[in-house]
Amino acid sequence: MEKEQVAINVKFMGDLRALLQRRTLTVTLPQGSTVGDLFASLCGNYGEPFSSRVFTHSGALQHYILVFLNGQNIKDVGGLAAALGKDEVEIVMLPMFEGG
Repeated sequence: MEKEQVAINVKFMGDLRALLQRRTLTVTLPQGSTVGDLFASLCGNYGEPFSSRVFTHSGALQHYILVFLNGQNIKDVGGLAAALGKDEVEIVMLPMFEGG
């Protein structure tokens, strides 16, 4: 039996929009997938420019990238291990900038 799929609507904010040449994207993954699985898929599709912007050399999420899963900061719901859920899922990626 095939695993059911979940559609994830990803919104790219800030310079990620320019980097990827798009504002939104819908990714379909098997139910039970995590935020980390989604990022692995995005890195596979968009390659090194995306992965180096979003992840550190050690594979951690860059400190200036905020990621929201259905309105909640993923830091509060399990980080990259946070489950995406079964229904419609929204991910917002927001790069923050320091300085004045």
